Amino acid sequence: MTLAEQLLDAQVAWAVDLLTGSGLEEQVAKDVDEVLAATGGLRLDQLVAPDEVKRVARRLFATVPGSTTADNVVRRAAQIVHAGPETPFVPSEAIAREHVEAIVNEVLGASRLAHRTLDELAESPLVAAAASRFVSRLVGEVLAANKAVADKIPGMGSLVSFGTSAASKVKGAADKQFEGLIGATAGRGTTFAVKRLNKVILETLADPATQAAVMEVWDLHADRPLPPPHTFVDEADVLRFAGVLQAAAASAAPTEPVAVLVDALIDGFFTVYAEYPLTILLEELAITRDDLVADAQSFASTALRAVHADGQLEPVVRARLAPFYSSPAVKALLG
Repeated sequence: MTLAEQLLDAQVAWAVDLLTGSGLEEQVAKDVDEVLAATGGLRLDQLVAPDEVKRVARRLFATVPGSTTADNVVRRAAQIVHAGPETPFVPSEAIAREHVEAIVNEVLGASRLAHRTLDELAESPLVAAAASRFVSRLVGEVLAANKAVADKIPGMGSLVSFGTSAASKVKGAADKQFEGLIGATAGRGTTFAVKRLNKVILETLADPATQAAVMEVWDLHADRPLPPPHTFVDEADVLRFAGVLQAAAASAAPTEPVAVLVDALIDGFFTVYAEYPLTILLEELAITRDDLVADAQSFASTALRAVHADGQLEPVVRARLAPFYSSPAVKALLG
C-alpha cells in the first residue's frame, strides 16, 4: 500500500469519526458559528438573487401541488383532521377573544367589498332567481309559523288563514311574472329587487347588534370542547373535499397569474429586506444563533448516523477525498 493510500485511509477514518462520533454536535456548532461569521455581515441580495428565488419558487409551484407526495400528504392530512385531536380542546385555548372580535369587526366592516360583490352577483339572472326563491320560502315559513301560533288562539286561525291564502295567490302571481321577466328581459326588475335585498344585508352587517350577536355566539361556545369532526361528517366526504381543493390548487399553481403573484411577493420581500445584513434579518425573524445550532445538530446527527449505519458514509467520504491523493501534485510531494 502506497503512502498516499495510507494517508487516504487515515483521513477517511478521521472524517467518519468526526461526522458520527461524540464530537459531532460540537463540530456542528463551530460550523454554524463560522458560517455566521463569514456571511453575517453580507446583505441578503449579496447572498441570494431575487431571480434565483423566483425560478425555484415557480418550479415548486409547477411541480409540487400535483405530485404524488402532495396527494398522499393531503389525503393523510384530511384523515387527521377528520379524526380530530386526541385530547379535546376549547376554542378559547386556540384563539383569544380579542382576536376573534378584531376579525369579526374587519369582516363586518368590509362594506365596500361586500357592496361591490353583492351588486355584481345581482347582475346574474340565475342569482336573482335563487334570491327570489329564497325570499319566497322565507316568507312562506314566516306565514306558516304565524298560522301555527294563531291556530292556538280562538278566532285567529281563520283570519290568518285568509291572509296566508291571499299572500300565496300574490306570491304565485309574482312568481309567474318573475319567470316572464327572466325569459324576456333578463330579470331587470328582479335584479333591482335583489339589489334592494343586498342593501338590507349590508345594513344588517353594519348594525352594531350583528357584531354583538356574533360575539355572543363566540362567548357561548368559547369554553365548550369542540366536537371531533368524525362525529358529524363521514371520512369519505372529508377526503373528497380535500381532493377537490388539492386538484384546484394543482391546476392553479402552475398558471401564469399565480407565477406573477409569486414573483411580486418575492420582489416585495426583497424590496424590504434586500439590504439587510444576514444577522439583522435573522433577528427580524426572531431566529437566534442557538436556534440554528440546535436545529443543525438535530438534523445533521440524525442523517449522518443513519447514512453511516447503512454503510454509505465511508464510501461517500472516500470518493470525495480519493481524487486529491491520486492527483499528480500529491504524488510528486509524496515521491
